[in-house]
Amino acid sequence: MERRIAIAFIICAIITAMPFAVKIAENSIESSTEIPSSPNITTTLGGITYIGSAVSHEGSDLLCVIPAKAYVPEAGTEVTLNVTVKFKHAQPCPYSDWEILTENPVNVEVVSESETKLTDAYTAVKQYTVKVLGNGSLDVVFKYGSGCPYGTEERVTVYFYIGTPSEEEMTNASAQIPKLNITEKIITGVIEEVNLEERYFVVNSTKIAVRGKWKSEDGTEYNWREMLALLKVGEKVEVKATYEDGEWKAYEITINGKTFVKG
Repeated sequence: MERRIAIAFIICAIITAMPFAVKIAENSIESSTEIPSSPNITTTLGGITYIGSAVSHEGSDLLCVIPAKAYVPEAGTEVTLNVTVKFKHAQPCPYSDWEILTENPVNVEVVSESETKLTDAYTAVKQYTVKVLGNGSLDVVFKYGSGCPYGTEERVTVYFYIGTPSEEEMTNASAQIPKLNITEKIITGVIEEVNLEERYFVVNSTKIAVRGKWKSEDGTEYNWREMLALLKVGEKVEVKATYEDGEWKAYEITINGKTFVKG
């Protein structure tokens, strides 16, 4: 158990070190998901060698699984898989029944899986513990929500081996993730207009759409109409919004020191 926890900690640290960072510049944020091509990602602990990352980016969203390959000293050894999904559009979205799952196990057994968690509006993470029974493989799949026009699924295959990798394989193993750009904006100012009929409000001449459900810091839930009703012309507000489908959409609104978050 201690070895599994240590492995999970190191692999999570690797993911955390990856530049899934948000770059802030004045009132606008440009968020890029990219791992440089130069660093190699290999980790060996307790006789288990984790190599590289497996990436799928067929649709709008991006699936990354670490490791892409794992070498274990003997059958029955358990390996931790760390799964990250980067969304093109902020969550929750209209196609919210998306899911992360595994399929097609070959000589492996999924022993346990964590809950899928959103670490921010654009990132979901999940962890699997897999018992390696022999040389084999496992598909990790991200299924887009029902009716989503931006993709159907992202799928990668993780490979497992009993033994040790060659020096060449360890040297050539890299974790490359295609760039995924997300444009955000922080807007601070006085509310100039609130339009309940068309579901938007205006700050600094910027029209900002309000959609879906919202939640306050104390857990109180609001629908989009109730959220807009809280916004009063002349009040100062800070809004975090993303540019999607040709318009700015709010996902966090702070009024009088109280913050409301979409979802």
